[in-house]
Amino acid sequence: MLKFMVVAALLLTANNAIARDRPILSCEKAPLLAEIQRLLPDHVIGETADVEPKPVEKLPHFPRSIWMRSGSSLTCVVVVLDETGRPQEAIVSYPSRMGLTEQEKQVILSVQWTPAQVGGQVRPSLVSMDFEVR
Repeated sequence: MLKFMVVAALLLTANNAIARDRPILSCEKAPLLAEIQRLLPDHVIGETADVEPKPVEKLPHFPRSIWMRSGSSLTCVVVVLDETGRPQEAIVSYPSRMGLTEQEKQVILSVQWTPAQVGGQVRPSLVSMDFEVR
């Protein structure tokens, strides 16, 4: 858990200049996503797994404040899942200057996921959630 806390702290302070929030249209292009992948190389991107992680239950109602505070029409949050699909951390990957409140983080971390599978083996994974003004 300490590893994830350090990763989150580094990401909030690092790369602010390079990710100075040029508008993006997709969370796949989130500036800090590559940095998260680099820091957690054993985690597979959920969308690229043979069997993608899926929420076990209906998603809860997420606080509107997640995208209202961001100042952007799109807010991207990467959820770090262990090999069982249990959320370990939630990290904002866009916009880079934003962090989650404890309440927002707890709502996101309350979602249980099915595990990602690659080659028939369960793997820890990264799931990108987008909060978009529509």
